[in-house]
Amino acid sequence: MIPASEVLAIGSLLLLTAGYWLSSGPHVFAGRRLPVTAGHRLCMVGWLALGGFWWSEVAYYATLPVNDPVNAFFCAMALPFFGYLAYHHWLTIYWKQEYPALRWLVAMTIVAGGIYFLVERIPLLAGWLILVVAEQSVWLLDIFGYPTALEALDYGSGSRWYRIGSTHQGVSVPVEAEWRDPMSSPVSIVLACTALQSMIIFVGGVLCTSAPRQRRLYAFLATVPTIYLLNLIRNAVVIWLTYQNVWGEDTFYYAHAWIGKGGSLIALVALAYIVFHYLPEMQDAILGVMDLPWREPPPGRRTPPFAAGTPGWIYATAALGLALVPFAAAAGLPSDMPLREAGWAAAALLVIGSGLLWFHRDPQRLIEDDVVSPADGTVLSVDEQDGRVRLSIFMSPLDVHVNRAPLDGRVVVQHRSGAGFSPAYGAGADANLQLRTELETTIGLVVVIQVAGALARRITSYLSEGQQLVKGERIGIIHLGSRVDLELPGKVEMVVMPGQKLQAGQTVARLTRS
Repeated sequence: MIPASEVLAIGSLLLLTAGYWLSSGPHVFAGRRLPVTAGHRLCMVGWLALGGFWWSEVAYYATLPVNDPVNAFFCAMALPFFGYLAYHHWLTIYWKQEYPALRWLVAMTIVAGGIYFLVERIPLLAGWLILVVAEQSVWLLDIFGYPTALEALDYGSGSRWYRIGSTHQGVSVPVEAEWRDPMSSPVSIVLACTALQSMIIFVGGVLCTSAPRQRRLYAFLATVPTIYLLNLIRNAVVIWLTYQNVWGEDTFYYAHAWIGKGGSLIALVALAYIVFHYLPEMQDAILGVMDLPWREPPPGRRTPPFAAGTPGWIYATAALGLALVPFAAAAGLPSDMPLREAGWAAAALLVIGSGLLWFHRDPQRLIEDDVVSPADGTVLSVDEQDGRVRLSIFMSPLDVHVNRAPLDGRVVVQHRSGAGFSPAYGAGADANLQLRTELETTIGLVVVIQVAGALARRITSYLSEGQQLVKGERIGIIHLGSRVDLELPGKVEMVVMPGQKLQAGQTVARLTRS
């Protein structure tokens, strides 16, 4: 039976390939017109499947004998990251606005992922590459006076033509040396020691960039051979440090997981700088991917499903909690990592992160006639004084906290004041942090006062003075429990009463006809 991880790995690339083709423009298949949106939907599923595959690999890297925290962490972050890319494909459909950098990333993933999975799944290909790299790595040691030999290439068990990757029966070449410390750990060259992953990232990025062929060739020649050579040096250094037993039984761990990977990261950053010299188009594509969190919607559109101004640490909390889940799932396996503790941390972070994301939700609201409620919540009071009417609405932590304009109007002035911590439903809340927004409307001066509660003192405004508002337009968000007061001229007829539940956009007052 084919494991689910294999289905996810191969299926993700097929879905991304089909999605890339369909999203390039309308296509006709079997007499039916396939819309561009179908391609983006396939890409969404493809990204999620790819994230699920790497998620399933966490247990392999986080447990003995591999015990590689760096690769385990990157695999764990795959689902949150690829899920975020899927979200942006959904935004592309929702906004009807293409994002070139996202399309470049899909193409690069197809090329790089296709090459990697092809080599990894066919042991004959993997064995040839591993043997070449192993011979050249030990040749470097021979040059510096450390004669080193290779044992026979070990294909492991299973077919040499195709092997399911999730079995982790990797092809390897054991390394031996007469100068080896007898207490040192044995070293073998495997596929991860060939720098295949690093090279195909640059191959995919260069090939999929819209640039003249000659400049792409220069970028390829400046990076891929350099990566290959630096990897040979890295392998030789790891073998030498391990067989010299420099730090005792943990030498291989430090040499491979920290020195080797740290050096590789520095080299990749330097090589990326070289690529950007030849291919500024690739730099633009990468920066476009990095700018996804700041992707702007078209005029008049919003970024659902969460409110503008939602703190970034909330998204990070939920993502980290999701990333820790596969560590927790591997808790019963032998490992040097605190996998059981990761389970408790994952649960806590997911509860906190998902709860705060739910609090910052920003659903659509039906905007009714006349004067509408600026907030979801419960009516605290309806008072009339000095010819003006004041409506107070309490928003509990369970209510939507995005506020809206009660009428069409122009923002005359905004003023912040207060610094108290009293509950928003109490009389002392008048001294809390509050934001007073005065609107010039057809019925006169209308005032919206956003009052922070006891749990948080943060009010995010979406407005600027002089801005023209449309009734029901979002004006800001108050974080956690809070209150909104609405002051109106006396020439309105209130249609709500204390204790009544409201939604933003619901009619709270009728305009009297003179």
